Parts: sequence; C-alpha cells; structure tokens
Amino acid sequence: MHLCPVCHGPAEDSRRFCSRACYGRGYKLGLVVNSGNFKPGAVSPNKGRTLESWVGEERAREIKARMSMNSRGKAVHLRRLNEDPDVLAKRLKSRQFHDQVVMWLAAELRKSGARVFVLSEYVKEKRIPDAIIFERGKLIALEVETEKQWKPSHTSTEERLSRLNTSAGFFDLTKVVFPSLGDSLQMVGPVFLSKIRFDKD
Repeated sequence: MHLCPVCHGPAEDSRRFCSRACYGRGYKLGLVVNSGNFKPGAVSPNKGRTLESWVGEERAREIKARMSMNSRGKAVHLRRLNEDPDVLAKRLKSRQFHDQVVMWLAAELRKSGARVFVLSEYVKEKRIPDAIIFERGKLIALEVETEKQWKPSHTSTEERLSRLNTSAGFFDLTKVVFPSLGDSLQMVGPVFLSKIRFDKD
C-alpha cells in the first residue's frame, strides 16, 4: 500500500491513484504523463500523420475494416430507432421543448430592447442573409443575387429582401449586390464593396 498523490489516501500497490476520480484530477494537475493524450495548447505528435504511417498498411486495413463493420452495425441500430414510434415521439417532444425555450428567450430579450436573430433549425427567421455586417454602428444584411434573365428587377429584389430581413427586427438595412456569372472579382469586387460600405442611406 502507498499514498495516493492526489488525496493522500491509501492506494493499492498496483495502482498509482486510489480511484478514477483521483486519476482524473491527477491528469489535470499534470501528474499523469502520457504522450498519447492531448493537452490544451499542445501540438499533437501525430499531426499530419496518416493511419498507415502510424501503424503500417496491413494494420491500417484491419482497423478500417473493423470500423466499417461497426458503422454498418450502428446503421442498423439507428434505422430501428428511426422506425420506433416511441423514440420518434420522444425526439419530437424534445425538439418542441427546445424550440419553445429558444422562442421564449428571444421574445423576452426583444421586450427588453435587445436585438435577437434566431438561427435554430426549426424556428429560425423567415430570411437568413448571405452575410451579416457590422459597419458604422449598423447591422447590415448582405445579399448576393446572381444575375438571371428570369429574375425580377433589381429594385423589386431589393425591396423584397429588405422587407424579409426587416421582419426580424434585427437589421438596420439590407444591401444587395448583383454579380453576373463569369464576372472578374478584381473588376466588380471593389464596386460591390463601395456599395456595401459607403452608400449614404
């Protein structure tokens, strides 16, 4: 018997720590040295190496084959879960609760004057722009609309996208640029940037 280096309690001779909890604390304290474990800020010794270079081609094939078999087995299990009405009902209930919390928080924050933009998958905003810009103290929704013959006019498109983005109560304004397929960004890019950043509203 010897003393555990973390809690100083008795530990078996075959073990350095008296329990898994102390082992975990010992690892955080740097008492466990294992080159195979990752530490925050440390570069992995395996960075950039392939499985083949690490264990050899034959062993790598065995590992990959085993992983493939495990994946197939899991796929069957997941399909069964997806076909189970009880599991689906639980998922739906969980999803609805999640969305309810998101929307409640968004509504309460908006009441207090905060700007909120909801990105949750099933309750997200009516329109999500291509990019969001914070410029000159304003939140700008950036929309990129590639030119097509069948598309509405620029004015109509800008009005529609502005209306949709304004409905979230989040953006100050919407900027829309209209590139054509094949345009050189070196040529049209500066023009677009000028429209986005320096237009007077």
